[in-house]
Amino acid sequence: MAFPVPDHLPRRQSPKDVSSEILMKIDSATNQTLSAELAASWLGELDGNIHNTKQQIHDRIHRDLPLFEQQLETSKSVQTRLQTLSGHVNDLDHTLSDSETGLIPTLVRSLTAHAALAQQATDAALQHESVLYLLRCRKAFTGVLSMVQLGKLPEAVVACGEFEQEHLGAVPVHLEQTTVFLDLKRKFQAAKSRTEEQLSEAYSRSVVVSAQSVVITKSVVVRQSETVISLSDILSSLTPTARATLLSTLRRDLTAYYVDQLLQQPASLSFSSEHGEERLMVIPSPPSENNPTARLENVAAALRFFTTHFAASLPESDRPGFLRALCKPVGSSVLTNLLVAALPTAFAGLPAFLALAQRAVAFEDEYVVLLLGGDALDRPIKTWVDALGGHYERRRRMLILDEARAVVLAPEGQERFVVEIDPFAGEKKAVLPDLVPVQEDGNGNGQVDEWGFDDDDAGEDDAWGFAEEAKAPAPTVEVSAEEADDSWGFDDEKAPATNGAAVEEDAWGLDEETAPETNGHKPEAEPQEDGDAWGLDDESSNDTAWEDDPWNDPPEKTAVEEPPLKAPVLASPAPAASPRMATRLEKLANKGKKHINGNSPLASPVPVTSTPPPPQPQPTVVAPPLEVKPPAKRPPELTTPLVANVPKETYWVTGRMKQIIAIVEDVLAEGKQFAASKVVPASASGSSAEPGTVMLQSAVSVVDLYRALYPVQFAGRLKTVADAPMQLSNDCLYLSEEMGRVERAFVGPLAVKERLGECRERLRVWGESWFQDTIDQYRTSVDETIAKGAEGFTFLADQDRYDDCEAAIGRAVQEIKRLAQRWQGVLNKSKYYTAVGLITDAALSRLLVDVLALPDITEVESHRLHELFRMLSALEALFVEDVNQQPFVVAYVPSWLKFSYLTELMDASMVDIVDLFESGALVDFEVDELVRLVRALFADNALRTNTINKLTGGHAR
Repeated sequence: MAFPVPDHLPRRQSPKDVSSEILMKIDSATNQTLSAELAASWLGELDGNIHNTKQQIHDRIHRDLPLFEQQLETSKSVQTRLQTLSGHVNDLDHTLSDSETGLIPTLVRSLTAHAALAQQATDAALQHESVLYLLRCRKAFTGVLSMVQLGKLPEAVVACGEFEQEHLGAVPVHLEQTTVFLDLKRKFQAAKSRTEEQLSEAYSRSVVVSAQSVVITKSVVVRQSETVISLSDILSSLTPTARATLLSTLRRDLTAYYVDQLLQQPASLSFSSEHGEERLMVIPSPPSENNPTARLENVAAALRFFTTHFAASLPESDRPGFLRALCKPVGSSVLTNLLVAALPTAFAGLPAFLALAQRAVAFEDEYVVLLLGGDALDRPIKTWVDALGGHYERRRRMLILDEARAVVLAPEGQERFVVEIDPFAGEKKAVLPDLVPVQEDGNGNGQVDEWGFDDDDAGEDDAWGFAEEAKAPAPTVEVSAEEADDSWGFDDEKAPATNGAAVEEDAWGLDEETAPETNGHKPEAEPQEDGDAWGLDDESSNDTAWEDDPWNDPPEKTAVEEPPLKAPVLASPAPAASPRMATRLEKLANKGKKHINGNSPLASPVPVTSTPPPPQPQPTVVAPPLEVKPPAKRPPELTTPLVANVPKETYWVTGRMKQIIAIVEDVLAEGKQFAASKVVPASASGSSAEPGTVMLQSAVSVVDLYRALYPVQFAGRLKTVADAPMQLSNDCLYLSEEMGRVERAFVGPLAVKERLGECRERLRVWGESWFQDTIDQYRTSVDETIAKGAEGFTFLADQDRYDDCEAAIGRAVQEIKRLAQRWQGVLNKSKYYTAVGLITDAALSRLLVDVLALPDITEVESHRLHELFRMLSALEALFVEDVNQQPFVVAYVPSWLKFSYLTELMDASMVDIVDLFESGALVDFEVDELVRLVRALFADNALRTNTINKLTGGHAR
């Protein structure tokens, strides 16, 4: 089926010729329409059209017959001329191209014969020219080869140069790749190489350099010949490249064997001359003959030998360059191997070294500048000698720091010594909140109540003023082992072991007869316990006995140093009768009575404090109970009376500190000796500073090196061992005091004295920082232990929650006791009690914050909180030195009284709370805290409302 043509496409035009019309008709016929008649009609139509066409042609011709005939004749004439021309062309082609007689083949044969003849003539001419050139080359090469064979090496070198320039440089192009010329060239290169080898071999026999000797021969016989050649001819005949290589090797050997080696080792030189040989022998000397000046003279003699016997044979063009190339190696070797190596490590060797330095400067002038032709403006030896003082001081500084580095990085040993200090000497304002000063009453007697204030002065504005008195700095004294045994002022015979349970019962025991109502009901009687809930009685007994007193251990290494200053000290507390702690508040029996320190409800003895020294701002010893009236406000003026016979305190310092301070003192002494000797003038010190300044400042660098290296070298120990940071604090504070002593005794440049003062202050700050940071670290640890384990002391009625809280408190108590045991063997008493007190205070503060924040406390929770508090109260045993005296925990634990009262308030009635509040016993509590506590403990009734009103109304007058 034919593809239908779309309507929009143009249609093919109808054919105009007869053939096309017939073909269109044939194409349009189909199988149905095609028949014989149709085909016959097509043939008839085609025949008719042919006949018509012929008829038209005939009519056209006869219409203009004359013109037709004329054109016909013209066509015949053209055809005839064309045939004639074609015949002539064929004849001409035969004449030119015929292989036998043709013109072109004949000409080509003639030209080919001529070209062959010309080539033969050219080949003959080139062959003649080549033979003549090769004959000349052979004659010249024969002369060169004969000179080489006869050993006439200088003439052979000249002939080789001429042959290479005249014959090999201008070779014809047609001979460059010929076999005969390549063979000639190869033979010439072999002869030239042989010449260079013979020259090198002759040089190696003329100049023989080894570590033991040098032999320079003026003339030698060429091998395999009888010709004698001189050293100057050998050097001048060598090629520039070969000569530069040999001279570089010789310069290296001279520098290594006859400059460096002669300057490094003692030796003697021997010179000899025979049979045209100049010989230099090096004879090693014993090490005992160590004379640096002789070594320098040996180098000078060796340089004279080489310049006289070898440099004179060098060509004029190479001699100055060779000698100048020796200037820098010789100068550098004298500096490195002689002057720097011989630089004395002690002051005693400096005068002799100065003579050597001056001789080295003269050596540089005579040999390096004049003999070798060095630059007069570039004189490194003189420049170095001009700054000799600075070099010596820097060398000593390096040795000093190396010695100090070895001391600092030495493994931590057991060697320690005891240092005795006066904890109350020095002038500084008290900074700890738990310091309780002594108050002067109207009769001039120093008395304090349990809070440290008096009603008589309640109206004064300055309720917290402290009187300051000027005191001398705290001296440090290293004591012997016998003195260290009683360094805390204890007598072991007066400190028998005490039962921790008895202490607890006395402090917190419950009196059933005086037990008040709590939470609006009367609780059932509880059985007395022999110990606390965690079975810490044994540990408490050990803590209070002080039988194994680490401060009384004899030191491994002891020394005694007299303190430079005597400071007024405080009197030691007189033993007082041990007052019993309040049980169940006992306030009803004591109501209306004057409270006496140590006998008032829940009162602990208050220590007498003094202004602490700068390195140890710590509280002081315990004072005997004093009677005062219960005040309503702090007194306006408080004083710290100075009394006599206050016991010294001791602490341990590692032996490393003695080594460091000894290095510092030795460095300062040496620096002052160097500056005073005037051996090196100020102009030769190498800087604008006075001589000795660098060495004097090295004393501070020793301490700075200790501060930089020790925390890095022993970082693991400082993190894992509890007493390591405290020992480091002791070491720093001791070193600070020693640096202060050194600073006061130092007489010298003001800059050095200022640096000593800065170093002392940095050590003091660093030591106190280690002490305080360690305390803060364990305070945070104890706080997190209680905070995570107790979770705010909520839901204590649930036994599991109570067990978790009990476990957390137990872990905190054990951690504090472990730290106390480790620190007791390192710190002095004041710092020991301060550190343990602050960590204990962190535990109590967390407990106070969490408990006082409880919105509701049931009866069961109240009893369980009371039991948890009793566990922490066992820490009071850490602050007992004598069982015949009251614990002095209040002096070092600011929250202890508040914690003690809160312990009893858990089982107290509202009447007890009101009485305590009105008597001023609850002064550590904020009114809001008391109100929240009352609301949490008691049910909402009229009595609670009245109690809250009394609390918010203030103290009763």
